[in-house]
Amino acid sequence: MWRELNNAVLNIRTYADLSPDLGMRRRIHQGWRARPERSLEDWYRSFWQPMSVSQEVSAFVYQQMEIYSGLPFAKVTPMDRLTEDLQLPLVCWFDWEWDLCDDFHDRFGVEIRDRLDLSLLHTVRDLVIFLNQQL
Repeated sequence: MWRELNNAVLNIRTYADLSPDLGMRRRIHQGWRARPERSLEDWYRSFWQPMSVSQEVSAFVYQQMEIYSGLPFAKVTPMDRLTEDLQLPLVCWFDWEWDLCDDFHDRFGVEIRDRLDLSLLHTVRDLVIFLNQQL
């Protein structure tokens, strides 16, 4: 009986540690109120087409990163920093990087798990270019 109660308490604590920080998400949303919102097509044309990034990679990042982070990627720019600006370690589930690798493999048939090192990627631009290079 005590073991089950102890496990339940530990599960609740662990869940809180591994789940997204919703307060941080709200603060980021509020800070971005004045930013323009771009459609998927406009996001690609404005930022990624001039860098010769695949439209499919651009769409993948726009759609999937919003799912992982809960942030409106329609307002994200290439120079937004993954940790300092987007707060990805805080606003995403703890295993979002694994999901990114799995989803990239499912969409493009390319395994990136052994090559993805987010400590070397500082901005959204770095991430998009890295993913584009994997194709």
